[in-house]
Amino acid sequence: MAEGEARGRGRGAGYVVRAVLAVVLAVVACVCVPAGALSVWAKYEIGDTDTFVDSVSPLASDRDVREAVADAVTDGVMRQVDLGALQDQAREFVREAAVSFTGSPAFRDAWDAAARGAHKAVLEALSDRESGKDIRIDLGPVTKQVKQQLIDNHVPYADRIPDTDTSLTFVESRELGTARKVFHAFETAGPWPAVAAFVLGAASIALAHRRLRALSLLAFGVALAGVALRLTLMAGRDETLGRIPSGFSRPAAGAGYDALTHALTTASWWLVGIGCAAGVAGAVASVVRGRGSLPKRPRPA
Repeated sequence: MAEGEARGRGRGAGYVVRAVLAVVLAVVACVCVPAGALSVWAKYEIGDTDTFVDSVSPLASDRDVREAVADAVTDGVMRQVDLGALQDQAREFVREAAVSFTGSPAFRDAWDAAARGAHKAVLEALSDRESGKDIRIDLGPVTKQVKQQLIDNHVPYADRIPDTDTSLTFVESRELGTARKVFHAFETAGPWPAVAAFVLGAASIALAHRRLRALSLLAFGVALAGVALRLTLMAGRDETLGRIPSGFSRPAAGAGYDALTHALTTASWWLVGIGCAAGVAGAVASVVRGRGSLPKRPRPA
């Protein structure tokens, strides 16, 4: 009898250890979910030139971005010329030409070329602590196109506009300290946090005694991870817009942030949707299975 009690206590202790281990693995798996999304994004979207350009290419059609580009080109040109009493009139001509060009198909090609060059600047600024470089997008090709458009329209003194390097500064180097460390950590991790989330989640379900219930709880945990990812992106947006250089268009910066994080935003909603759906399905299945396993009442004699 004593031996049976000892075996019972051993089985009870083993049950508790497995349950605790399953919970710990599930929690760690859920923590790895947003980390995995961020690390995959850092390595394969921000770290890849073609994917980066594809992400920001739609900004060529964004009104706020086009306005910011037109303003930057106009300011860049007018800093290089001095026409005295005609300065204000010249600014109006340049601004008009810049706005007209940003609405043309040629601007899309110029924007993609500028974005491809900007990607190199992004990686250099985020990778090299000693570079001291701001994250900028070069608008020199756009300025040349605007100058040529002014010449074609026979605007006086347009041919005297010197070739100038015009750029938009998105983030200043002094604001990149923490971003460099975070980006480097996520880029180095690559896909492994996502793999770890899957493996640990599967292990937690395998260890659980009631696997349907464990699956349901894990799914709801994934949904919470999706919410956490979305809240992180929102906080990051506010932080980014709060640190943009003075004089730069906040709406344009917001559009840029949204374009670069679009994949993460989509992933967060998918995590919430799939997690909630799987959680509810697992809970219902667990209840149905529990009812089906109830012992039948003996029929009266």
